[in-house]
Amino acid sequence: MAMIDLVVVQPMVTDLGLSTEVVRTVESVMMPQVGQKIRDRTFGPDTDLAIENVVIDYLTEECFVYLVPVRLNDADENELRNHAQEYERRGWEWPRPI
Repeated sequence: MAMIDLVVVQPMVTDLGLSTEVVRTVESVMMPQVGQKIRDRTFGPDTDLAIENVVIDYLTEECFVYLVPVRLNDADENELRNHAQEYERRGWEWPRPI
């Protein structure tokens, strides 16, 4: 079975209308499906997040896996930035910082 790059995308949104996303790229032979769950130490102990959407780009041999957004209530820009930076400290990338 051929390996494919899975680009896991974790959107973050606030109720103030701010948003950003972090990504983690992993190689896998498994093709993810909507509804499956992903576990990552960044989410917290024994915390799984559901896959909300899967987009396959056959030209680049990448599969984009969009997780259910993390909602940060009453978070301002600094709090959103701090949350994204916590993901960065755990190996995620933040391609478009706010």
